Amino acid sequence: MSKPDKGKVTFEQDGAIGTITLSRPEKRNSMTQKMFHELKRAVQWADEQGGLRVLIVQGDGNTFCAGDDLAELAALDTAQVRRFLAGVQDTFISFETLDLPVVAAVKGHALGGGLELALACDLIAASSDAFLGLPETNLGVIPGLGGTIRLPRRVGLGRAKELVYSGRMVPAEEAKNMGLVEAVFPTGEFEGKLREFARLLASRSPSALALAKSTINRGLEASLEAGLALERESFAFCFGLPDAKEGISAFLEKRKPKFK
Repeated sequence: MSKPDKGKVTFEQDGAIGTITLSRPEKRNSMTQKMFHELKRAVQWADEQGGLRVLIVQGDGNTFCAGDDLAELAALDTAQVRRFLAGVQDTFISFETLDLPVVAAVKGHALGGGLELALACDLIAASSDAFLGLPETNLGVIPGLGGTIRLPRRVGLGRAKELVYSGRMVPAEEAKNMGLVEAVFPTGEFEGKLREFARLLASRSPSALALAKSTINRGLEASLEAGLALERESFAFCFGLPDAKEGISAFLEKRKPKFK
């Protein structure tokens, strides 16, 4: 008897663009505990790579991720579930603390834990045939990997409650209109458009992107006064770095900047 496929998570780098791939296509890339452990290592690998400027998270085949492996989850007791959730939440936080933009490339479905993974990324790009949702209430539970916390920050309180309460799947265009995804690309052109977008981000100053990400994320929890002080200090620090000198010189000299 063959062993059940527990899937895998891989990391690859092509120049300035790194790609993490969830691979369990016969199960719509539903995530096993083994895959969550490998996802944590993949983020660590991405953090250690020199020259990396953008990270893409994608699913193998025609689906991003259909959520957690429910058979594995059902076998856990309450204490084990609590430990499992804490570990995965920490892994998702690591996407937010990476010093580079992280783009979730959503094809097909991003449901449950799959959407919660995408929400931990900086930006979500979806194919035109994609559907996104948090269907946990249909199973008698609630989102447990950040959905109830990150979704309101992205789409607003009322919209987030409607999506969580109903558990409905949202088509890509509606998701874009509500601010759940930032870009929708035609399904047949998705890979090319995604890479084009990633190359655009990779052409920007890596130090400026890192500071912009940190300032935006930290500013969400700050008062207006504290947030402005944070922005002021981040700008001043960024202004003293080589990328700022190169960017301003390139603008004045009417040439493309060469950021390092």
